[in-house]
Amino acid sequence: MLLEHTTIKEIAEQAQVSTATVSRILSGKSCHRPSTVRSVHAAIERLRAAAGPGLTGFESPAPESIGLVMFGYRDFLNTSYNATLVTAIMEALTAEDFSAQFIVLSPGRLNIDYIESLIREHQLKGLLIPEFDMLYAVSEQLAGLSIPVVCIGNLASCGCSVSSDSASAGRDAANYLWSCGHRRFGILSMSRSDLCQRLRIEGFCETIRELSGRPERIWQREYQSLDDSVAGAVSALVNMPEPPTALFSTNSRMTLKLIAGLTRAGRRIPEEISILSFEENGELEELPVPVSVIRQPTRRMGEVAVQLLVNRIRGIVTPDHEVLNCSLTARASVASIEKETKN
Repeated sequence: MLLEHTTIKEIAEQAQVSTATVSRILSGKSCHRPSTVRSVHAAIERLRAAAGPGLTGFESPAPESIGLVMFGYRDFLNTSYNATLVTAIMEALTAEDFSAQFIVLSPGRLNIDYIESLIREHQLKGLLIPEFDMLYAVSEQLAGLSIPVVCIGNLASCGCSVSSDSASAGRDAANYLWSCGHRRFGILSMSRSDLCQRLRIEGFCETIRELSGRPERIWQREYQSLDDSVAGAVSALVNMPEPPTALFSTNSRMTLKLIAGLTRAGRRIPEEISILSFEENGELEELPVPVSVIRQPTRRMGEVAVQLLVNRIRGIVTPDHEVLNCSLTARASVASIEKETKN
């Protein structure tokens, strides 16, 4: 336990370690060297001694609570994006001495009145909301709440948001595949009702046009759910007389399904078709042919969102929007080709 008014940040400064290290040690999840653990406990003792004889070190009030609101669907916490994002948020909140109230909404609960009731019930000081298309119905109403709100993933209209630059991610994907010699392209995506998905596709197509390609000839398939089968897409690709030589998949789970289907159909990656995916998911790197990715800064998005929200709670002026850059990780799944049939 911490001294009253003592924060994890103060302990970290005393011990000359990171706030995340202090958080893990205090929660009993430490995997650090014994010397590091001793340094943290020694820092706590120094702060306790400096506080005077009237305190025992166990007077800290319960931390203030932040609501983490997510739309629930089957296995939603098993996706790489959600798991990474939630982990980063929880670690960052702990480092700032806040607790989290995890709120999972079903379609029937997607209304502002219900969210307001949760704020009162749990005495929440702020909300973090990873934006999904199902949450857009309440997005515009979030700015009217009595507590600060930060949305994650899309440039939402709630007043404050953190996102990756999806349009630039699409442009980077197109430029990379074009530079490798490809001129026939395909896009496998989730629903364009999700703003991020739409921006990735638009950025890709616009760049192909700028490069003198023919975006109207880009083969495209769109899916509404991560549970959807890609068998139809695989069948179409296998039976096309001139299939795309390179595919850009805007969702990592769908990328795995696509690769499995193409492999079963006897298509070799990247000799017959190159694959570029958006977002790392922990498995793409370990496949027999490691997959090239446009990597989203998911962990950093969670950390920045927490900092924006905490600053707003504390009355510190913050920007309304933070847009973070994605990065390319080139692996073996994209081949360079010297000559390609012109579109």
